[in-house]
Amino acid sequence: MKKYAFTILLGIGFLNSCSTTHSEEEVGQVDAVYTVGFELLSNEETGVHFANTLSESEEFNYYKFEDIYSGGGVAVGDINNDGLNDIYFVGNQVSDKLYLNKGDLEFEDITPHAFDFALDIGWHTGVSMVDVNGDSWLDIFVGRSGSEFHENELRNYLFINNQDNTFTEEAVQRGLDAERRTKSACFFDYDNDNDLDLYVVNRPEQKDQLVFTKEELLANKLNGPDQDLFYENVDGVFMDKTEAAGLVRNMYSHSVGIGDLNNDGFADIYVCNDFQDPDLMFINNGDKTFREEIKERTQHTSNFAMGNDVSDFNNDGFLDVVVLDMVSEDHIRSKKNIGGMSRTNFWQMVDVGYHYQYMFNSLQLNNGNGTFAEIAQIAGVSKTDWSWAPLFADFDNDGFKDLFITNGYHR
Repeated sequence: MKKYAFTILLGIGFLNSCSTTHSEEEVGQVDAVYTVGFELLSNEETGVHFANTLSESEEFNYYKFEDIYSGGGVAVGDINNDGLNDIYFVGNQVSDKLYLNKGDLEFEDITPHAFDFALDIGWHTGVSMVDVNGDSWLDIFVGRSGSEFHENELRNYLFINNQDNTFTEEAVQRGLDAERRTKSACFFDYDNDNDLDLYVVNRPEQKDQLVFTKEELLANKLNGPDQDLFYENVDGVFMDKTEAAGLVRNMYSHSVGIGDLNNDGFADIYVCNDFQDPDLMFINNGDKTFREEIKERTQHTSNFAMGNDVSDFNNDGFLDVVVLDMVSEDHIRSKKNIGGMSRTNFWQMVDVGYHYQYMFNSLQLNNGNGTFAEIAQIAGVSKTDWSWAPLFADFDNDGFKDLFITNGYHR
């Protein structure tokens, strides 16, 4: 039996994404029964003393490393099967931390005991809690990235649960030791064989992204040393099947979402790409291969795509997709930043064969036939500033999913 846990990469999020009509009497009844409210607990109360503190210098800053503010992450899951969810925090210039839930929202830092080496090496960019080996105990996958300062510290970690609150690092033994600049990752069963396969999102080495000639795009974006990786789980060892599955792309990826987008019983893949690189929608053929169909299934997408979530937000039985961009709700600020949405670059990308990409969040409503209608502006969620990660969830238990969106970029 497989166990899964919520994974949060670069933050999490939600905001009301669906609406219905209620009478004033019904609304009053709902408000009386379902009260949404959160209480901020101090670290003294919880025992959680983690801060992903960044220290900039003349040698290490945004101009030297453009991803300096886009690391970190947190995963929540029950690592010791006691019915209480534990927390793993990812650090960039500080050590990762694993907190054991003692009950009543009190946590204990067990990092020194749980791992046999320091967790402050390299630039950590995401974490997943998932049962990799099928023993009903959650394991931990940590992605690593970084600049030229971290060239020898890019190998991702896979911590296998020893079932005694300790973990053994086995990325090499299980085939997950590729040295790329990983941004996020998602485990899922792509071939319905009841084990978990893995899609790893990587970003390219920092360089000028504004390359617009057709020849350079085709040469650089369809293959390259920084491409995303796809692994098939074969008896507990992960085999690189990126090319065999038709998933070879070398783009500026940020996140990946998984779900059966066309209701054929097989999981599909949505990849968010930044800068001029288009989002990708890989449809599962059911034969261990995928086909890319973003243009055939959507009318347009976000341009500077960050995080995404795949969920049925309107309860019609079909999965929808929300993707975040970076447009301010403030009219003046949105105009100041509109330079990023270059008309010349827009049409150059279309001429090359890329999709229509606009600098707004996108909410792709599944039409029920495998195609999508983009309704972010109608739903009121198209402009949420420099957003990172969204997450659909029903906060008030009214049967409708709400949408929380995380924001923030220091400079």
